[in-house]
Amino acid sequence: MRTTRPSKKLTFGFFEHKWRKAPQWAQATKKIYRAWYLKRYGYHAAAGLRRFLRDKTRILEAGCGGARDSEFFAECNGSAEIVAMDQSPSALKVASRTLRRFKNCRVVRADITKFRGQGSFDFISCDQVLHHTPDPAATLRHFYRSLSPGGVLSFSVCRKKNPRRDLVDDLIMERARSLSHKQLWRLAAASTSLGKVLHELKIGDVRFGGRKYADIQRFIHDQVFRCWYSPDVDFALSMSSNYDWFSGNPRFSASELRRMMRRGLGPHKVLRFYEDDATISVSIRK
Repeated sequence: MRTTRPSKKLTFGFFEHKWRKAPQWAQATKKIYRAWYLKRYGYHAAAGLRRFLRDKTRILEAGCGGARDSEFFAECNGSAEIVAMDQSPSALKVASRTLRRFKNCRVVRADITKFRGQGSFDFISCDQVLHHTPDPAATLRHFYRSLSPGGVLSFSVCRKKNPRRDLVDDLIMERARSLSHKQLWRLAAASTSLGKVLHELKIGDVRFGGRKYADIQRFIHDQVFRCWYSPDVDFALSMSSNYDWFSGNPRFSASELRRMMRRGLGPHKVLRFYEDDATISVSIRK
């Protein structure tokens, strides 16, 4: 099934609602997401990211949300100019609070697909945001133009799962375009409740298709229906993650992403192309 890409206006509305409902999302999930970021982009530990950033002078986090990554970058390099950019006023309120202790950070409200007047950057990070833009290849092209020679661009997109899960996602996301923000939030609450119930069944060691899943909740989530839940974070934050997903997450296979990169990027060297169940994460050097 081929679904239509949500409009920029619709996507912006969904995310503005999310940041009003869950302003604590970025900080409350910081430990989990920092570890995930380090693994996906090949830094392995904070020391690896610190080594990578030590010679960077201008850094952009494109689609910063609550500026969780900008905060991490500032902790690793206190002298680089770090720009945290987003279009959501609610997100930028959170970002401003997060970064107020860092003199080398500034928050900018702008459309990441066409910002101007910011100069060039020797590192641009656009994590878990690119696929939300109306034309990801065009957005990559814009980032590439904004990258200094020898600069590094890191980005990720949501990864296609399997025919069953992809069909269910497509059907729900297509319907979600006609739902109000409150209706979509209720859907996220229901899917999170299902995930919690499945987790609490304590059915572990689920084997399917040559893989082993920690429990029945993880199996259903990965193979059939988005019902992300973690006992390590507040229930409302798990809800926020599911809301984010159902609001419209175009997904890509590795071959589709490589084609997009050929369309969107000029001469470059691929430094990292990493796939896990949720995302494909890439770093390139201009």
